Amino acid sequence: MRRALLLMATVGSLVTGCASGTEGTPVSAREPRGKTTKTSTSRAPFHGERLADGEVVKVDELDGIRLGSPDDGRLRNYGVDVDVVDFGTADVVDGGAGTDYGAQEDSTLLAFRLRVATFVDDAAEKVKATVSVDGRQRSLPEFEYSLGGPGDDRTLQYLVGVPKDRREVQLELKYADFAQQFDLLDGKRTGEQPDILYRSDDAPFVYVENLTPAKLPLADEDGKPGAYVVGVTRAELTYFGPELGDVPADKEKAWLVIDYEPGSEGSLDYLSEASACVPPFTAFTLNNGIQDYPAVDRQSKVEALASDQRLAFEVPADLTDATLTMKTTELSCDFGGLAFPFTASGEAKVTMTLPQD
Repeated sequence: MRRALLLMATVGSLVTGCASGTEGTPVSAREPRGKTTKTSTSRAPFHGERLADGEVVKVDELDGIRLGSPDDGRLRNYGVDVDVVDFGTADVVDGGAGTDYGAQEDSTLLAFRLRVATFVDDAAEKVKATVSVDGRQRSLPEFEYSLGGPGDDRTLQYLVGVPKDRREVQLELKYADFAQQFDLLDGKRTGEQPDILYRSDDAPFVYVENLTPAKLPLADEDGKPGAYVVGVTRAELTYFGPELGDVPADKEKAWLVIDYEPGSEGSLDYLSEASACVPPFTAFTLNNGIQDYPAVDRQSKVEALASDQRLAFEVPADLTDATLTMKTTELSCDFGGLAFPFTASGEAKVTMTLPQD
C-alpha cells in the first residue's frame, strides 16, 4: 500500500509540471505531426537563389565547385574567339557579391568560365551567344557588352540550372545564319567546323603584313615611263567576306582579303597620285600554284582617290603560298576632271606565304 501511494504521488507531480510549462514551440494543429522542420535534416538551410532548369546567370566568382578543362575549348565566329576555359557541376555555388546559387530539386548547376577575345569593331552588333538545355535556348547575360574593340580580352563566368537527367547542354555562337556549338557535357565542339576558323591557335584567321611592293610598268601618251605600285599592307585568310560578311561556298573554303596602297613612279607620279587610277577587278588574279582565282567584285572595294584598296578572292582554306598578279593593257587616271590614258606592259606580282597556325 505504501508503494502504491508513492507511485501515485510521483505521477501526479509530473502531470502538474507539464501543464504549467511555457518553453518550446507548440505544434500547430494544421501541421501534421509527422512533418519535419528545416532543422531536422542533415543539410544546412539554403538562403540563396535557386535557378530553374535552363535559367542562366552571369556571376563574379565560381567558388565551391570543382572545374575541369576541355582538351580544346575554342569556339569561334565572326571576329570573336571564345575559349571554354573550364566547366563543372555542383548543387550550390558561391557566385560572389554575397550571392549563393542553388539548384532546384532533382537538378544541379552547370558552371562554365569563358575567355572572350575580340578582333573587329562591330562584333557586339553581330555575334550572339546562347546556352540551351535539352533544346530550350537562353541568351548569355551581358555577353554582347563584353565584346569591345580589337584586342579586348575578358573572362566571363556563368551558371545554368540543368536537370540531373539532362541529355544536352550546348553553348552556341551565332552570326546571321552561321552558328558554332560547344557541348558543355562532353567538353567538345559539335557540328560543322570550318577549317580556317580553327587553323590558328590565336585567332579565327591567319594573315601576313607589309609585303614587298610590286610595280606595273606604264607609259603616258608621250611614251614617258612610269609605274603603278601595288603595296600590300595586309593579306588575311578569313571565313567571312570583308564587305558583306558572307561565308564561302563550303567549310573547306575561305576568303583571302588583300589590302593594298596604290603608289606611283615616273610619269604617273609626275601627274598626280596613283589613287586617281581605278584598275578594273579583272586586272587582278590570285594563283596558289595550281589554278587562278578571280577577284570577287561584290566583296572587293577599289575606289577613286582611296588611299587603301581591297581585293577578295574565294580560295581553299588550306592556302599557304600564293601570288597576286596585276595585269592589264591600259590604265585610265583622272586628274582634275581630265582622263589621262596610260599604256601598261608586263605585270606586277606580289608573293605571299600565310602561316599554318
